Amino acid sequence: MLPTIHTQALEYHASAPEAARFLRVYREFRCLGDGPPPAEAFLHALDPDLMHGIEVLAPDDEGWRYVRFGSAIMAACGLDMTGKRVGAHEPRIAEYYKAAIAAMAEAEGPVLAVDRRFDGGSMHFWERLIVPARAEDGTMRVVAYVHPRGGREDLLAAIFEASRDGMLVMRALRDPEGRFEDAEIIIANARARACFEENAQMEGMRLGGLFQGVAARSLHARCARVITRRIAERFELNLGPADDPSDAAALWLRITILPLDDGAVMSFADISDLKNALIEAETARRALAREVELRRRLEDELRQLSLTDELTGLANRRALERKLRHETARIRRYGGRFCVIAIDLDHFKQLNDTYGHPVGDEVLIAVGALFADETRREIDLVARTGGEEFMIVTPDTELAGAGDLAERLRHRLETTSFRIGMHEVAVTASFGVYEYEPREDYRVLLAAVDAALYRAKDSGRNNVVLPERRATRGEG
Repeated sequence: MLPTIHTQALEYHASAPEAARFLRVYREFRCLGDGPPPAEAFLHALDPDLMHGIEVLAPDDEGWRYVRFGSAIMAACGLDMTGKRVGAHEPRIAEYYKAAIAAMAEAEGPVLAVDRRFDGGSMHFWERLIVPARAEDGTMRVVAYVHPRGGREDLLAAIFEASRDGMLVMRALRDPEGRFEDAEIIIANARARACFEENAQMEGMRLGGLFQGVAARSLHARCARVITRRIAERFELNLGPADDPSDAAALWLRITILPLDDGAVMSFADISDLKNALIEAETARRALAREVELRRRLEDELRQLSLTDELTGLANRRALERKLRHETARIRRYGGRFCVIAIDLDHFKQLNDTYGHPVGDEVLIAVGALFADETRREIDLVARTGGEEFMIVTPDTELAGAGDLAERLRHRLETTSFRIGMHEVAVTASFGVYEYEPREDYRVLLAAVDAALYRAKDSGRNNVVLPERRATRGEG
């Protein structure tokens, strides 16, 4: 694979800090005059420690020949190329150097060539910072600072081939201004190829060609962040339909991207079985939650129905007794008072016989609504206890106040005419009022208020009767 060649932002792309020192000296010479600097003077100005990584090439009839080959380069590659031609290298390396020199000539200035190769179970990285210079006789010279970035031998090969995760090594592809455009795959392990069977030959592919649609856009953005910001990214990616992430056939990958030189390493694991199992479990959990909520609502509705009079929508007798038990328990513990008003519509059987039961039912509904409107909805309880009978529980109310409420209800009822279909219907009622005595059982209270109601009916109806024993309360 030919090298990656950079002509701009060279210090950014170079990993060796010595490269910046090399470039600084070179640019100082370029500022002194036009054209390439004198090779000997330039080399003499370099720091001595840089000279171990310097190689110099001169042109001959067949190409380029090494006239200097630094000791650090000899140690890294295991041979001395001094006096030999570039063509003496294996063809791949010779082509690499020719491409780098051609790029330097075209740029008329420094270039950085980064060579990556993977062969024989080894991965090698070399950087060459190449600049043009001239000899004393005016002939061309190529001066290069070479940074052998080491080889990762069998360890890298073992990691790649034994890994249960797919692994890709990628290099950044940049525009002429150095901005990230895409990532090119330069190495792929066996697991990566197995994951993308239709792309068995992955080296040389762009990442955007391996993934499609939303997945490609997401990966492109994340790769750009990793390479430009030098940070790691770990995430999960769904390669299934974008509009149906719960598709059981979707391929889910857990991906890690790490920066590497001017590129990145991406590892990915197929977590489709785990992810789909989690999705199924979450779907089942939500379905169960909906079922539980539906059951709770039905139970609430049934509970409410069990406490509601079907005809009028008021509380029924069960709700009344529940309220009375609550109020008597509250007063025993905290003190206070409450009253109960018992109501019976006068001559209601005659009304039914005259107008019919449907009209009678509408009258009961209208009367119940009148009672509810005239009481404290958040405090008082209005209940229909049977037939034409109603009761009202008034917490925190003394007997006189309950009597006033009963009289107001009686007067409203007496002066109200209900329009039921084609009929104008009037109705009156008898009222009995009783105040709860501490330590009484609520059943005693019900008997007492019923007795007051019966006295109201016996005394001519359409009136309010309070207990006689309360008439003298507080006297004497």
